[in-house]
Amino acid sequence: MIANLRNYEPETIEFVVPDAIREKFPPVLFEGSTSVDEIVKLVNENFNATFPESEVTQRILDTFEIDEIREEYCIKQENEVPKRERELLEAIERAKKIKNDAQDRLASIKTEIKDLAAEVKKGTREYHLSGKNTIRFALNGHFLYYSWVNGALKLVKAEKIPDWDKRSLWAQEDRNRKAMLDLFGLEYPEVERPIDNTEDYGDKFEEEFSDNLPEEEEEEETEEDE
Repeated sequence: MIANLRNYEPETIEFVVPDAIREKFPPVLFEGSTSVDEIVKLVNENFNATFPESEVTQRILDTFEIDEIREEYCIKQENEVPKRERELLEAIERAKKIKNDAQDRLASIKTEIKDLAAEVKKGTREYHLSGKNTIRFALNGHFLYYSWVNGALKLVKAEKIPDWDKRSLWAQEDRNRKAMLDLFGLEYPEVERPIDNTEDYGDKFEEEFSDNLPEEEEEEETEEDE
């Protein structure tokens, strides 16, 4: 385990030095000397050398270190890797959701911008009329809507009366035409009364049905001579 290697050093430390360098330079200077202070004195007396600080080199791991490190990564492979894989999958799913949410928000704002641009191009906007202050009446083949807006009863909408509705409204339109003339001096042409093309299918059915009935045969009463 890595914890067992804290502050650990092998009894004999071997450094990583290329063989070509080892062959060219002696692996040990002042071999046999046991005092570092004595060696420093000899170096100062004989060499033009510096004493670098914070320099780092590489040493070779011994068997104990290799075994402990191998045990550490085997445990991590067995216990930690599956855990981190699950965390990765969960993170991917969260990222997908975040991405999808972001895409939805982007699409939403683009749609909003598109709708606003379309509204500007159209130049109109829905206006909800007050049910209390809005009237509708038939006149000259149209439904006219007037609503109290900005201190006046304004014409706010007009719809052509559909053919299927004209029959029930022609009398109302006649009255409205008179009101426009009496109140505002505005004359509109008289509305033609709708032609009734419908037939009384009930009477027609009864007539056809009675015509097609077979004639009743008179029962001849025969008297038996007793």
